[in-house]
Amino acid sequence: MLLALVIGSEVGFAVLLLAGLAVRYLLKMPRTGAVLLALSPVGYVVVLITGAIDLARGGAGDIAHVLGAIIVGIVVVSGRHHMQAMDGWVRRKLAREPKPRVSGWEHARDQRTGFYRRCGEWVVVIALLGGGYALTGFDAVRGEQLLGGMALWTVILGIDFLWSFSYTLFPSSSRS
Repeated sequence: MLLALVIGSEVGFAVLLLAGLAVRYLLKMPRTGAVLLALSPVGYVVVLITGAIDLARGGAGDIAHVLGAIIVGIVVVSGRHHMQAMDGWVRRKLAREPKPRVSGWEHARDQRTGFYRRCGEWVVVIALLGGGYALTGFDAVRGEQLLGGMALWTVILGIDFLWSFSYTLFPSSSRS
């Protein structure tokens, strides 16, 4: 059931995001569009609460709990950034403006900034998964997937570090 809720919250997020951007730019109603955009992450609160209740009532942590924690962590830390990026992309597409070019050290700085943002996401995700593990009563069997999610998310952050900082060591000469 939780997996269906996670998928439903993602679908609801996408629908509200697209509706907000459409109302904002196609119907020329920026305030209404902003309200729809602001409502888009509400489903994740439901996922968070439902997952916590499930674990507290004796449920075992599974992939749905891990995905829910990852999605909530990304939304909490980077949701505003992603919304602004999507808003700028739609605005540029409708105005037929070219994408701003970034290269060299500026691109490397942007990559590092993105990595720092993902470090914040990592902290939130690890805290949520750790909290979920605590709700299982620190039961290794019920919390096995949660611990595995922590390990996987840590490995992903390590790979992201290598990728992001490679641009500092080897800055690109041009990027489109």
